[in-house]
Amino acid sequence: MDDQPFGQRILSWAGGPADIDRFVALGAIRLPAEPDPAALRRALDVIVARHPVLGEAPVALRTVDDVWAAAAAGRYPPDARCLLWAYLAGRELLLVAHHTVSDPWSMRLLLREVLKPQTRPAPSYHDSGSTYASRRVNRSLPFWQRMLADVPALVPGTASEAGTAEIRTPSGITQEQSAAVARTVRSTPFVVLLTAFARALGPLCHGEAVIPVLTHGRQRSDWDTVGLYMNVLPVRLGTPTVAAVHRAFAEAYAHEIPFPVLLDAVPQAGALFADGGPGLAQFEVIQVPDGAGMEPLTIPAGLGLGGPVLPVNGLTFWLEPGAGGGYTICLRYRRSYREAEMRALTRRFIDSWENVRADANRA
Repeated sequence: MDDQPFGQRILSWAGGPADIDRFVALGAIRLPAEPDPAALRRALDVIVARHPVLGEAPVALRTVDDVWAAAAAGRYPPDARCLLWAYLAGRELLLVAHHTVSDPWSMRLLLREVLKPQTRPAPSYHDSGSTYASRRVNRSLPFWQRMLADVPALVPGTASEAGTAEIRTPSGITQEQSAAVARTVRSTPFVVLLTAFARALGPLCHGEAVIPVLTHGRQRSDWDTVGLYMNVLPVRLGTPTVAAVHRAFAEAYAHEIPFPVLLDAVPQAGALFADGGPGLAQFEVIQVPDGAGMEPLTIPAGLGLGGPVLPVNGLTFWLEPGAGGGYTICLRYRRSYREAEMRALTRRFIDSWENVRADANRA
Protein backbone atom coordinates (compact mmCIF):
# COMPACT_ATOMS: atom_id res chain seq x y z
CA MET A 1 0.00 0.00 0.00
CA ASP A 2 2.93 2.34 0.63
CA ASP A 3 3.60 2.83 -3.07
CA GLN A 4 0.02 3.41 -4.20
CA PRO A 5 -1.18 6.96 -4.92
CA PHE A 6 -3.37 8.62 -2.34
CA GLY A 7 -6.96 7.79 -3.28
CA GLN A 8 -8.30 11.30 -2.58
CA ARG A 9 -11.07 9.98 -0.38
CA ILE A 10 -10.86 12.05 2.76
CA LEU A 11 -13.55 11.21 5.28
CA SER A 12 -11.80 12.72 8.25
CA TRP A 13 -10.59 16.27 7.73
CA ALA A 14 -9.51 17.54 11.11
CA GLY A 15 -6.64 19.38 12.74
CA GLY A 16 -6.04 21.86 9.93
CA PRO A 17 -5.67 25.58 10.62
CA ALA A 18 -8.63 26.66 8.50
CA ASP A 19 -11.87 27.80 10.12
CA ILE A 20 -14.20 24.82 10.42
CA ASP A 21 -17.05 26.96 9.06
CA ARG A 22 -15.39 27.07 5.65
CA PHE A 23 -15.47 23.33 4.96
CA VAL A 24 -19.00 23.11 3.63
CA ALA A 25 -20.73 21.57 0.61
CA LEU A 26 -24.12 22.83 -0.56
CA GLY A 27 -27.03 21.32 -2.45
CA ALA A 28 -30.19 23.25 -3.29
CA ILE A 29 -33.36 22.62 -5.27
CA ARG A 30 -36.81 24.08 -5.85
CA LEU A 31 -39.29 21.32 -5.04
CA PRO A 32 -42.30 20.68 -7.31
CA ALA A 33 -44.66 21.38 -4.40
CA GLU A 34 -44.37 22.70 -0.87
CA PRO A 35 -43.54 19.67 1.31
CA ASP A 36 -44.71 18.69 4.74
CA PRO A 37 -41.74 19.63 6.98
CA ALA A 38 -42.29 16.64 9.26
CA ALA A 39 -42.29 14.18 6.34
CA LEU A 40 -39.22 15.84 4.85
CA ARG A 41 -37.40 15.60 8.17
CA ARG A 42 -38.25 11.90 8.41
CA ALA A 43 -36.86 11.33 4.89
CA LEU A 44 -33.63 13.12 5.80
CA ASP A 45 -33.36 11.18 9.06
CA VAL A 46 -33.57 7.90 7.11
CA ILE A 47 -30.69 9.03 4.89
CA VAL A 48 -28.56 10.04 7.85
CA ALA A 49 -29.35 6.85 9.76
CA ARG A 50 -27.81 4.81 6.90
CA HIS A 51 -24.79 7.07 6.57
CA PRO A 52 -21.79 5.95 8.66
CA VAL A 53 -20.15 9.38 8.68
CA LEU A 54 -22.83 12.09 8.46
CA GLY A 55 -23.67 11.54 12.10
CA GLU A 56 -26.77 10.72 14.06
CA ALA A 57 -30.37 11.67 13.35
CA PRO A 58 -32.34 13.83 13.74
CA VAL A 59 -31.35 16.21 10.96
CA ALA A 60 -31.57 19.85 11.97
CA LEU A 61 -34.30 21.02 9.56
CA ARG A 62 -35.28 24.67 9.96
CA THR A 63 -38.24 26.36 8.29
CA VAL A 64 -37.13 29.87 7.33
CA ASP A 65 -38.13 32.82 5.14
CA ASP A 66 -34.96 32.74 2.99
CA VAL A 67 -32.70 29.67 2.83
CA TRP A 68 -29.63 31.62 1.71
CA ALA A 69 -29.99 34.31 4.35
CA ALA A 70 -30.50 31.66 7.04
CA ALA A 71 -27.42 29.73 5.92
CA ALA A 72 -25.33 32.90 5.75
CA ALA A 73 -26.37 33.87 9.28
CA GLY A 74 -25.76 30.40 10.74
CA ARG A 75 -22.57 28.91 12.07
CA TYR A 76 -21.61 25.30 11.77
CA PRO A 77 -21.36 23.91 15.33
CA PRO A 78 -18.03 22.05 15.74
CA ASP A 79 -19.64 19.66 18.21
CA ALA A 80 -22.69 18.87 16.05
CA ARG A 81 -23.78 15.22 16.27
CA CYS A 82 -25.28 15.40 12.78
CA LEU A 83 -23.14 16.78 9.96
CA LEU A 84 -26.11 17.51 7.67
CA TRP A 85 -28.21 20.66 8.01
CA ALA A 86 -31.36 21.50 6.07
CA TYR A 87 -33.20 24.77 5.46
CA LEU A 88 -36.71 24.95 3.98
CA ALA A 89 -38.46 28.08 2.68
CA GLY A 90 -41.68 27.22 0.90
CA ARG A 91 -40.58 25.02 -2.02
CA GLU A 92 -36.87 25.82 -1.69
CA LEU A 93 -34.71 23.23 0.08
CA LEU A 94 -31.05 23.85 0.92
CA LEU A 95 -28.85 21.07 2.30
CA VAL A 96 -25.57 21.94 3.99
CA ALA A 97 -23.04 19.22 4.80
CA HIS A 98 -19.61 19.45 6.28
CA HIS A 99 -16.80 19.05 3.74
CA THR A 100 -15.27 16.30 5.86
CA VAL A 101 -17.94 13.94 4.59
CA SER A 102 -19.31 15.28 1.34
CA ASP A 103 -18.69 17.17 -1.87
CA PRO A 104 -21.07 19.05 -4.19
CA TRP A 105 -21.81 15.99 -6.34
CA SER A 106 -22.59 13.96 -3.22
CA MET A 107 -25.07 16.63 -2.18
CA ARG A 108 -26.90 16.14 -5.46
CA LEU A 109 -27.09 12.41 -4.74
CA LEU A 110 -28.64 13.16 -1.36
CA LEU A 111 -31.17 15.52 -2.95
CA ARG A 112 -32.00 12.87 -5.53
CA GLU A 113 -32.69 10.37 -2.79
CA VAL A 114 -34.96 12.78 -0.93
CA LEU A 115 -36.94 13.57 -4.08
CA LYS A 116 -37.23 10.16 -5.74
CA PRO A 117 -36.65 7.39 -3.20
CA GLN A 118 -39.14 5.11 -4.92
CA THR A 119 -37.52 5.17 -8.37
CA ARG A 120 -33.82 5.63 -7.72
CA PRO A 121 -31.33 3.28 -6.07
CA ALA A 122 -30.10 4.56 -2.75
CA PRO A 123 -26.53 5.85 -2.84
CA SER A 124 -23.84 3.90 -1.09
CA TYR A 125 -21.45 5.46 1.38
CA HIS A 126 -17.81 5.14 2.23
CA ASP A 127 -17.71 3.73 5.74
CA SER A 128 -14.11 4.18 6.77
CA GLY A 129 -11.73 7.09 7.04
CA SER A 130 -8.75 7.42 4.77
CA THR A 131 -5.39 6.25 5.96
CA TYR A 132 -2.00 7.22 4.66
CA ALA A 133 1.32 5.44 4.70
CA SER A 134 4.07 7.06 6.76
CA ARG A 135 6.66 5.84 4.26
CA ARG A 136 4.93 7.72 1.44
CA VAL A 137 4.64 10.88 3.54
CA ASN A 138 8.30 10.76 4.54
CA ARG A 139 9.33 10.22 0.93
CA SER A 140 7.26 13.22 -0.23
CA LEU A 141 8.22 15.69 2.49
CA PRO A 142 11.47 16.97 0.88
CA PHE A 143 9.57 17.77 -2.30
CA TRP A 144 6.92 19.80 -0.48
CA GLN A 145 9.41 21.55 1.77
CA ARG A 146 11.34 22.66 -1.30
CA MET A 147 8.29 23.54 -3.37
CA LEU A 148 6.65 25.62 -0.62
CA ALA A 149 9.81 27.28 0.70
CA ASP A 150 9.25 30.52 -1.21
CA VAL A 151 5.71 30.90 -2.52
CA PRO A 152 5.19 33.88 -4.87
CA ALA A 153 1.96 35.75 -4.20
CA LEU A 154 -0.26 37.35 -6.81
CA VAL A 155 0.14 41.03 -7.60
CA PRO A 156 -2.07 42.63 -4.91
CA GLY A 157 -5.26 44.45 -5.82
CA THR A 158 -5.48 48.20 -5.39
CA ALA A 159 -9.11 48.64 -4.33
CA SER A 160 -9.96 49.27 -0.68
CA GLU A 161 -13.11 47.14 -0.50
CA ALA A 162 -13.29 44.10 1.78
CA GLY A 163 -14.94 40.73 1.26
CA THR A 164 -15.40 38.72 -1.93
CA ALA A 165 -17.41 38.97 -5.13
CA GLU A 166 -18.27 36.44 -7.82
CA ILE A 167 -18.48 36.36 -11.62
CA ARG A 168 -20.11 33.62 -13.69
CA THR A 169 -19.97 33.64 -17.48
CA PRO A 170 -20.14 31.11 -20.33
CA SER A 171 -16.73 30.12 -21.65
CA GLY A 172 -17.60 28.72 -25.08
CA ILE A 173 -15.36 25.76 -24.17
CA THR A 174 -16.80 22.25 -24.14
CA GLN A 175 -15.72 19.03 -22.52
CA GLU A 176 -15.46 17.49 -26.00
CA GLN A 177 -13.06 20.22 -27.14
CA SER A 178 -10.80 19.89 -24.11
CA ALA A 179 -10.69 16.11 -24.52
CA ALA A 180 -9.78 16.45 -28.22
CA VAL A 181 -6.95 18.90 -27.49
CA ALA A 182 -5.68 16.66 -24.69
CA ARG A 183 -5.52 13.66 -27.02
CA THR A 184 -3.59 15.66 -29.60
CA VAL A 185 -0.95 16.87 -27.13
CA ARG A 186 -0.90 13.56 -25.20
CA SER A 187 -2.01 15.08 -21.94
CA THR A 188 -5.31 15.36 -20.04
CA PRO A 189 -8.25 17.77 -20.33
CA PHE A 190 -7.45 19.11 -16.86
CA VAL A 191 -3.84 19.91 -17.80
CA VAL A 192 -4.72 21.75 -21.01
CA LEU A 193 -7.32 23.84 -19.17
CA LEU A 194 -4.84 24.52 -16.34
CA THR A 195 -2.32 25.64 -18.97
CA ALA A 196 -4.81 28.17 -20.34
CA PHE A 197 -5.45 29.43 -16.81
CA ALA A 198 -1.72 29.76 -16.06
CA ARG A 199 -1.26 31.85 -19.21
CA ALA A 200 -4.23 34.05 -18.31
CA LEU A 201 -2.71 34.73 -14.88
CA GLY A 202 0.37 36.32 -16.49
CA PRO A 203 -0.35 39.99 -15.57
CA LEU A 204 -1.08 38.96 -11.96
CA CYS A 205 2.10 36.92 -11.48
CA HIS A 206 5.80 37.64 -11.13
CA GLY A 207 6.85 34.96 -13.60
CA GLU A 208 6.00 32.01 -11.35
CA ALA A 209 2.91 30.90 -9.44
CA VAL A 210 1.85 28.27 -6.94
CA ILE A 211 -1.69 27.26 -7.85
CA PRO A 212 -3.65 25.12 -5.37
CA VAL A 213 -5.79 22.81 -7.49
CA LEU A 214 -8.67 20.67 -6.27
CA THR A 215 -8.20 17.10 -7.45
CA HIS A 216 -10.95 14.51 -7.75
CA GLY A 217 -10.66 10.77 -7.33
CA ARG A 218 -14.00 9.43 -8.54
CA GLN A 219 -13.97 6.41 -10.81
CA ARG A 220 -16.93 5.29 -12.94
CA SER A 221 -18.12 3.04 -10.13
CA ASP A 222 -18.14 5.98 -7.70
CA TRP A 223 -20.71 8.24 -9.34
CA ASP A 224 -23.47 6.90 -7.08
CA THR A 225 -21.36 7.06 -3.93
CA VAL A 226 -21.54 9.74 -1.27
CA GLY A 227 -18.25 10.82 0.23
CA LEU A 228 -15.45 13.35 -0.10
CA TYR A 229 -13.38 12.74 -3.23
CA MET A 230 -11.33 15.92 -3.08
CA ASN A 231 -7.83 16.91 -2.13
CA VAL A 232 -5.84 20.14 -2.40
CA LEU A 233 -2.69 19.79 -4.49
CA PRO A 234 -0.38 22.84 -4.77
CA VAL A 235 1.27 22.98 -8.21
CA ARG A 236 4.20 25.30 -8.91
CA LEU A 237 4.20 26.63 -12.47
CA GLY A 238 6.74 28.64 -14.42
CA THR A 239 6.64 28.54 -18.23
CA PRO A 240 2.95 28.01 -19.11
CA THR A 241 3.33 25.51 -21.94
CA VAL A 242 1.31 22.31 -21.99
CA ALA A 243 4.46 20.22 -21.66
CA ALA A 244 5.79 22.24 -18.71
CA VAL A 245 2.43 22.29 -16.92
CA HIS A 246 2.03 18.56 -17.53
CA ARG A 247 5.44 17.86 -15.96
CA ALA A 248 4.77 20.13 -12.97
CA PHE A 249 1.35 18.63 -12.30
CA ALA A 250 2.62 15.06 -12.73
CA GLU A 251 5.47 15.70 -10.29
CA ALA A 252 3.15 17.21 -7.69
CA TYR A 253 0.64 14.39 -8.17
CA ALA A 254 3.39 11.79 -7.73
CA HIS A 255 4.08 13.30 -4.28
CA GLU A 256 0.43 13.80 -3.32
CA ILE A 257 -0.49 13.30 0.31
CA PRO A 258 -3.70 14.28 2.12
CA PHE A 259 -3.77 18.05 2.46
CA PRO A 260 -4.29 17.98 6.26
CA VAL A 261 -1.17 15.81 6.52
CA LEU A 262 0.72 18.29 4.35
CA LEU A 263 -0.31 21.13 6.66
CA ASP A 264 0.87 19.20 9.70
CA ALA A 265 4.13 18.00 8.15
CA VAL A 266 5.33 21.22 6.49
CA PRO A 267 5.33 24.06 9.06
CA GLN A 268 5.24 26.91 6.54
CA ALA A 269 2.25 25.43 4.70
CA GLY A 270 -0.24 26.34 7.42
CA ALA A 271 0.40 30.07 7.08
CA LEU A 272 0.34 29.89 3.29
CA PHE A 273 -3.16 28.46 3.09
CA ALA A 274 -4.82 29.97 6.17
CA ASP A 275 -7.29 32.85 6.05
CA GLY A 276 -5.35 36.07 5.52
CA GLY A 277 -2.40 34.30 3.90
CA PRO A 278 -0.71 35.35 0.65
CA GLY A 279 -2.86 35.96 -2.40
CA LEU A 280 -3.00 32.76 -4.45
CA ALA A 281 -5.05 31.65 -7.46
CA GLN A 282 -6.96 28.39 -6.95
CA PHE A 283 -8.15 26.28 -9.88
CA GLU A 284 -10.70 23.49 -10.29
CA VAL A 285 -12.48 21.67 -13.09
CA ILE A 286 -15.66 20.09 -11.71
CA GLN A 287 -16.29 16.52 -12.85
CA VAL A 288 -19.70 15.02 -13.53
CA PRO A 289 -20.67 11.78 -15.30
CA ASP A 290 -21.09 11.85 -19.07
CA GLY A 291 -24.45 13.31 -20.00
CA ALA A 292 -25.20 14.50 -16.45
CA GLY A 293 -24.28 18.16 -16.64
CA MET A 294 -24.50 20.35 -13.57
CA GLU A 295 -26.33 23.54 -14.42
CA PRO A 296 -24.94 26.52 -12.48
CA LEU A 297 -26.50 27.06 -9.08
CA THR A 298 -26.58 30.75 -8.22
CA ILE A 299 -25.03 31.20 -4.79
CA PRO A 300 -24.96 34.76 -3.42
CA ALA A 301 -21.42 36.12 -3.49
CA GLY A 302 -19.73 36.13 -0.11
CA LEU A 303 -22.05 33.55 1.46
CA GLY A 304 -20.14 32.46 4.54
CA LEU A 305 -21.26 28.85 4.46
CA GLY A 306 -20.70 28.66 0.73
CA GLY A 307 -16.96 29.08 0.93
CA PRO A 308 -14.51 26.85 -0.90
CA VAL A 309 -12.24 24.27 0.67
CA LEU A 310 -9.54 26.94 1.03
CA PRO A 311 -10.07 30.57 2.06
CA VAL A 312 -10.08 32.97 -0.89
CA ASN A 313 -7.03 35.11 -0.18
CA GLY A 314 -6.62 36.01 -3.84
CA LEU A 315 -9.04 34.33 -6.22
CA THR A 316 -10.53 30.93 -6.99
CA PHE A 317 -11.39 29.99 -10.58
CA TRP A 318 -13.44 26.94 -11.44
CA LEU A 319 -15.21 25.48 -14.46
CA GLU A 320 -18.70 23.95 -14.13
CA PRO A 321 -19.99 21.70 -16.95
CA GLY A 322 -23.58 22.24 -18.05
CA ALA A 323 -26.00 19.72 -19.50
CA GLY A 324 -24.77 20.49 -23.02
CA GLY A 325 -21.15 19.89 -22.10
CA GLY A 326 -20.21 23.57 -22.14
CA TYR A 327 -18.17 24.99 -19.27
CA THR A 328 -19.30 27.99 -17.23
CA ILE A 329 -16.46 30.10 -15.83
CA CYS A 330 -16.93 30.79 -12.12
CA LEU A 331 -14.58 33.25 -10.45
CA ARG A 332 -14.69 34.30 -6.81
CA TYR A 333 -12.20 36.99 -5.85
CA ARG A 334 -11.21 39.40 -3.13
CA ARG A 335 -12.79 42.81 -3.63
CA SER A 336 -9.32 44.34 -3.45
CA TYR A 337 -9.29 43.40 -7.14
CA ARG A 338 -11.58 45.45 -9.32
CA GLU A 339 -14.38 43.78 -11.26
CA ALA A 340 -12.93 45.03 -14.54
CA GLU A 341 -9.63 43.28 -13.75
CA MET A 342 -11.37 40.01 -13.04
CA ARG A 343 -13.53 40.18 -16.15
CA ALA A 344 -10.35 40.79 -18.10
CA LEU A 345 -8.95 37.61 -16.50
CA THR A 346 -11.92 35.58 -17.76
CA ARG A 347 -11.43 36.99 -21.28
CA ARG A 348 -7.71 36.19 -21.16
CA PHE A 349 -8.54 32.63 -20.14
CA ILE A 350 -10.80 32.18 -23.17
CA ASP A 351 -8.15 33.72 -25.46
CA SER A 352 -5.44 31.55 -23.90
CA TRP A 353 -7.57 28.46 -24.44
CA GLU A 354 -7.95 29.32 -28.11
CA ASN A 355 -4.16 29.68 -28.36
CA VAL A 356 -3.62 26.29 -26.67
CA ARG A 357 -6.14 24.76 -29.06
CA ALA A 358 -4.51 26.39 -32.10
CA ASP A 359 -1.06 25.19 -31.01
CA ALA A 360 -2.43 21.65 -30.73
CA ASN A 361 -3.96 21.82 -34.21
CA ARG A 362 -0.62 22.92 -35.66
CA ALA A 363 1.29 20.14 -33.93
